[in-house]
Amino acid sequence: MSTLDAARRAEHLRGIGRPDEAEAILRAALAEEPQDPTLLTALAAALLASRRHADGLAAAEAACASAPQDERPHRIRALHLSLLGRHDEALAAGYLAVTLAPDEPYAATGYARVLQRATRLRDAQEVAHRVVALDPTSAEAHFLLADIASDAGDRRTARTAYEETLRLDPEHAAATHDLAVLDARAHRPARALHGLIDAGRLDPAMPEVVQTVVAVLWQLSWRLRIWLIVATVATFAAAAPHGLGVPGANARIAAGAVLALTAALIRWTTRDLPRRTWPVVRAAVRTDKPLLLTYAALALCALLYVSVLASGIAVAAGAVWFVLVALGWLALVIRLVRSRRRGRT
Repeated sequence: MSTLDAARRAEHLRGIGRPDEAEAILRAALAEEPQDPTLLTALAAALLASRRHADGLAAAEAACASAPQDERPHRIRALHLSLLGRHDEALAAGYLAVTLAPDEPYAATGYARVLQRATRLRDAQEVAHRVVALDPTSAEAHFLLADIASDAGDRRTARTAYEETLRLDPEHAAATHDLAVLDARAHRPARALHGLIDAGRLDPAMPEVVQTVVAVLWQLSWRLRIWLIVATVATFAAAAPHGLGVPGANARIAAGAVLALTAALIRWTTRDLPRRTWPVVRAAVRTDKPLLLTYAALALCALLYVSVLASGIAVAAGAVWFVLVALGWLALVIRLVRSRRRGRT
């Protein structure tokens, strides 16, 4: 196999997610041509895909020494340095790559990612706009801009760029997921869940999907809790003139209205969700025991209102307050525990 054939074969294997096989082919070829820049650059790229950044950096530096005017080894070297946390060196290498090839979208993409990891988000966003200008029909170019704009807090630009990514590539799982995250942040849980289910369908191995579904379900639980607080106050107000412990039509009417409106709220929130949503939701709930407990408690609140509807005694609705207070303390404890865990990691 010639040097060029080995490099092409290795690049193909890396592209289909088999970087270890690509590395084996490249190392065999490098045994005969140890200074070949094409082979060294391809090896650095394969090691980048394998997340072996120290070895990949060595290969990239050897490629840079053999072909100092080629932008690609400098770009790959910048990415390895960035992922090793050596941001100043990464920025210098990334800048050199775009200087050598100012009209090459891949060079600008690498530099934008390096700037992003160095938390220079404004500069990264400017370079991402340059990538889109160089390659406006590339879904990945628009996804790059969306991802960086999202990190920078520019949600309008991020949403527009994610939508353009999906227009160009409707099967783009990462863009589908990240757009759903934006919907969740904008307090659109139904749209967020819909997008997350689509992302999971497009890429079943994406671990972020279940994590984000859990976050959206927590958001929905807070919405239901706030509604129940308002509903309980209204129930007490309706039943108070006749006594909270005395059966009365007002309490029954209030409880019936609460149950009907709760059902309408749930239906309105879930009306556009596909059938395949529910297995994912159940799986997400099972991964988070406090979330499971929260929804069990909310179901108990609904049962308490059923008892008010049946008996006409509003005092039973008072137990909803105790459930909601307990859920508030539970949420506080969970937040403290999880923030400590994040701090340790």
